[in-house]
Order: sequence, then structure tokens, then C-alpha cells
Amino acid sequence: MAAPRHWVRLDLPGYCSAWLLSANRRPLPFLLTLVVGPLLVILAVTHGVNVRLARRQALHRLTMTARLAALIVEETLGETWLLERATAASPEFHDALRARHAARLSELVRHAFTVTSRVDVALVLAPDGTILATVPARPEVIGASAVEDEGFRSARAAGWQPVVSAVHLRGGGGVEKVVDVVWPIRQDEGVLGVLQFQHRVEEIKSWLARIRVEPEGFLYLVDHRQQLVVYPFQVLPGRPKQVADWPPVTAPLTEAGATLMFREARRGQRWLAGVWPVGELGWRMVAVQPERAAFTLLRRILWPMGVLVGVLLVLIIAISLRWAQLQEFNLRLLRQNAKLLKQQQQRALLDRGRADKPKGPEAP
Repeated sequence: MAAPRHWVRLDLPGYCSAWLLSANRRPLPFLLTLVVGPLLVILAVTHGVNVRLARRQALHRLTMTARLAALIVEETLGETWLLERATAASPEFHDALRARHAARLSELVRHAFTVTSRVDVALVLAPDGTILATVPARPEVIGASAVEDEGFRSARAAGWQPVVSAVHLRGGGGVEKVVDVVWPIRQDEGVLGVLQFQHRVEEIKSWLARIRVEPEGFLYLVDHRQQLVVYPFQVLPGRPKQVADWPPVTAPLTEAGATLMFREARRGQRWLAGVWPVGELGWRMVAVQPERAAFTLLRRILWPMGVLVGVLLVLIIAISLRWAQLQEFNLRLLRQNAKLLKQQQQRALLDRGRADKPKGPEAP
């Protein structure tokens, strides 16, 4: 036979009343527990929520900025491709290319330069890498081989497809960094030649000049070989700088971009970053900002609130102390009254005992 169940009834009102009576004897901890403690908890939770929201908004803003900058670079390079395609589609250009007529090729390419001011140098190359024409004209390089040129090698490695090269030093012993936009000119199943337009890195930087990452943030562009293409601060002349170990460059990147938080190795400063791919080039645009700068507006809001809460806490503590003193005085007075009442009751009992005691015979 199953044992009978014994139900325990919780008398919550009774427990609360007992706790209130017990806490009332210690007024200061009572007020700190019911007023100051919850206020501090609410302040801490509010601050944590606001920090997370501010960080999320900052990362979203950085990602959208990187996306806008990436679209500008992608569309501008795409316009260069279209210009090359229109130039190379001309029958006159094909005839001059077959005849390897340097003057005619230069003249036709120079017409394309009237459409845009973004292109710095143009080269017309034979399939074996021989330079057939240049704009601006450089007679000394006509007939030289550009087989080791970055743009030519990139197009050949891609199976003679239109490509954008990695950033590299311009040939001729200079230190100027350029990017090649290459359009192979195909005919039937073969390659008739290669049209190659060069953009100076400083020109690419000017495309992004109007985009700001405020406050204290900046944009930079990395090519498919993890080299800096555009960087807002001074980079030493020479070979392009490798940044393969930078966190925004090593972070996995999807078509929807990426966001990350990282700490600078040298000074330990925390940074926020938004990354966006530049089309299908393998390049990535990065917008970064110090975390403390992203919280500038939040601090402007929270500091006055913190000061106000601090003043409120001081007032509450002061009132609590005064109230505790009054409660202590009342409790002391009650204890004294209880003691006097007890003494009075004892005296009354003694007096009553004497009154009830039988009296002896009177003396003769």
C-alpha cells in the first residue's frame, strides 16, 4: 500500500512578513537591499545592453561603409573594362594590331583617354608579350618584352580572360605602385593581342576620398595577394606591403561581408571592422574603427545618466542613514517603554500580592 503523501503548504505572506519584521530591525541594510541594490543592477544591465547595441550598430555601419567603397571600386574598374572592350572591338584596332602599326594603335588608344581621366598609362601587347604601342608615347620601350609584367602574367595565367592584377611596381625601375586592368583581344580561338590600362594607386585612393569613417576610423583596400592597394597612412616606398597577418584580412569572407572585433597586437587597443568583397576580384575593402571611438556618443549619453544616478544614490543613502537613525531611536524608545511597562507590571503584581496577603491579629 502506498505511503500517504504529506503536502507542505508554503505560507509566502507569512514568510514575507517575518522577513520584513526581521529586516525592519536593521533599517540601513533593508533600504540598501530594496532600493540601492536594484538600482545598481538596473544601471549595470542598462549599460550592458546599450554597449551591445552600440557595438552592433557600429559594426553594421562599418560593413555598409565598406560595401559602398567596394561598389565604387568595382564599378570604376568595370568602367575601365568597358572602355577597353569598346576600344578593342573596333575593326580599325584589329587591323592595326595585326599589322603591328604602333602609331595607329597609339592614336586609337589615345581616343579612349579622352573619355576618362582615371587611366594613367595604356599598353598594347602582342600575345608573346612584346610592347606594340604605349600611351603616353614611349618610343624607347616599343619592341621590348613585357612578359614579366604583372598584368600580362595575370591574364595569361587566367587563360586569357579579362583580369585586374594585384598591385605592383610600375616597370622601368620606378617606385610608383599601379594596378593593371587587362583585356585580352581574342579572335576565333586565338589571342590577337592584349590591351592593358594602368591605374595609379593614388588615383584609386582618390575614388574613396569622400568616404569617411567617423570618428577616428578609416578605409583600406587589399588585393587578392593580401597586399595593400589603398591605405590612408604613409606606406614606405618599395614593394607592396603584405598584410596577410592582419585580422580583417584573415577573417573568412562571404558575399554578405563580414564583421569582427580584434585587439591590436602592439598597443592592445580594441578595434571593430567591417569587410566587404570587391566583386569577384578576390579583393576586400575594410572599414575599421577603434571601439572606444564607436562608443563616443554612448558615453555622452551615459555619463550624465551615471552622474545623475550617483547623485541619486548619495541622496538615497543620506536619507537611508537618517531614516535608520530615526528607526533606531524609535526602536530604542520602544525597548525603553517595554522595559518600563514590564517593570510597572512587575510592581503591580507585587503590590497586588501584598494586598492579597492575610493580615495577622491586632495587638492588645
